Amino acid sequence: MSAIIPDQAEGLRRMFSRSLVRTVTFAAGGTSRRHSALVGDVAVALARRGLNVCVVEQGASVKGAAFRLGLDFRHDLAEFIRRDRRLEEVMLTGPEGVRFVHAETAGRLLGSLPLEEESRLTEAFAQLQPRVDVLVLDAPSTPAEGVAPWAIASSEIVVVASAAPDGITEAYGLIKRLSRDAARRRFHIVVTGASAEDHARAVYDSLAATARRFLSVGVAWLGWIPEDPEMVKAVRLHQAVSSAFPSSPAAIAVGAVADTLLCWPYAGEDCLDGFVHRLVQASRTSSSNNARVN
Repeated sequence: MSAIIPDQAEGLRRMFSRSLVRTVTFAAGGTSRRHSALVGDVAVALARRGLNVCVVEQGASVKGAAFRLGLDFRHDLAEFIRRDRRLEEVMLTGPEGVRFVHAETAGRLLGSLPLEEESRLTEAFAQLQPRVDVLVLDAPSTPAEGVAPWAIASSEIVVVASAAPDGITEAYGLIKRLSRDAARRRFHIVVTGASAEDHARAVYDSLAATARRFLSVGVAWLGWIPEDPEMVKAVRLHQAVSSAFPSSPAAIAVGAVADTLLCWPYAGEDCLDGFVHRLVQASRTSSSNNARVN
């Protein structure tokens, strides 16, 4: 299967003249950054399947997906917005050519971004070479860090739910907040740390039923990541599990998540200009709401 995926991806790129891009936010409830390791793993898995992937990290902590892969941010996207550096200069390049951008400070500037600067930001991302096929957003873990604007802008949201006892409660709380603040009606679930697929499915079924009953939102199964010591070793080695231990259960599971994500239909003719415009507009709305509250 994986041998033919690069040809399929290249064929998709040739088919669409407007450079369609998938924009996917990965988020988790609670205050941990446990979903960040999965973000890095999925990004590398997608790149190994022929996609050009860019990961945007939004949280205040620099110990996100890039850090898990041995990269150290020295710049923020805000430096590009302020015209201090070129976009390429604030990016890091990781395994399989995955590009990473830290945008914690930039996130606070987007709400007041003038129209000409919005166009400049859009054009800079659109002109990246190789062009971006998938933009993955590593969301902050707490409401105070402002998930909502990025969630509104993304085409899809993946909620990473732990199979631990508090996992369902934390994931449900996140879905409830996003359905309320970002008006999202559809989510995807990845269950992590399960002992078996039946265990992961039980977590998903409970979460999906509760969200459907009390929030009237749809929750789709994206996959599960087993409790695998090789995953822990990969994090300690600052490598993607598919690179360090390609035959491990966790690597196989991450690959299955990437393959499923590749099969999602595009959300209309969604390009980088549409994403950036939605992000800036959502940030402006968020800034206005915060100003009224304060």
